[in-house]
Amino acid sequence: MILSLSYLEIMYLGMFGVITLYGYLIGIVEAKLPASFTQFYSYGKFSLLKGQKRLAAHLEVSKSSFRHFYIFASLWSTVILYIVLRTCVIGKPVLESIIQFLDFFCGKNRSAKNTPLEALLAIICIFAQCFRRFWETHFLQTFSRSSCMHIIHYFISYLHYFGVPLATLNNAQGFVTTTGNTLVSREQFTWRIIIPTAVFAFAWWHQFRSNVILARLRRDSKGNVVTEKHSIPRGGFFEVVSSPHMMFECLIYLSLILMLPGNTLWLLICLWVVSNQCQVAHWTHEWYKENFPEYPKERKAIIPWTF
Repeated sequence: MILSLSYLEIMYLGMFGVITLYGYLIGIVEAKLPASFTQFYSYGKFSLLKGQKRLAAHLEVSKSSFRHFYIFASLWSTVILYIVLRTCVIGKPVLESIIQFLDFFCGKNRSAKNTPLEALLAIICIFAQCFRRFWETHFLQTFSRSSCMHIIHYFISYLHYFGVPLATLNNAQGFVTTTGNTLVSREQFTWRIIIPTAVFAFAWWHQFRSNVILARLRRDSKGNVVTEKHSIPRGGFFEVVSSPHMMFECLIYLSLILMLPGNTLWLLICLWVVSNQCQVAHWTHEWYKENFPEYPKERKAIIPWTF
């Protein structure tokens, strides 16, 4: 069965499996694991204390390197958006080379399950998300100079943002073969597409507001960076969960599942993202409780009043 999966399906299924296994091992037997093993999984505020033996420290890059793959994600999503606009709005035929490119990464057994409107709205959402994160990482967020991440995290992020825009075309009409309807029409506007678009917009905006709250913890009223220390975030959805930005990241990807019904590749992407975000949110929650005795007890990790 594994032979019938596409390269992107294998990649996201593998990343989902690895992150799940790593999280399980760290949560159950962390004390018995080699330092280099846990350091691969940990980054930023979770990194091992300075002075401990860390083989993986030689394979780390600054956490500010997040900026790099959002540059890539913004440019790549722009290319895919242009292709979709050219096909679904202007009405130009899809190039055979594009079909072959999609067949190579997404598989040749694809079928048309998503309307041109669904594909267009999905890539617009991804484009908006990538460019907002580009702006945030370059002009809003303040990365601690001591925070690092493993170089494998760095390269996995490139792979992720390479696959995400392509996944919107996996089952889109006009991108499976060069024949068939490719134009957006009025009949394609239904409540089934309006609702997930509204959910995405809600999550997109509130994730931005959450990132603004985090950024203000290190800036004064004039916007100048005054500290790199961590402190307890207050306001907005931080009053109910420790990581609302991660909660809304999950909601963004879940909304796109509803926007792209039948797209199994997108389902695997969502499994990978949600599992990753939930695990990081859990460790973030535990870190806050350990380092701040006054941390609000009513807050949950990522799901309000639940987890």
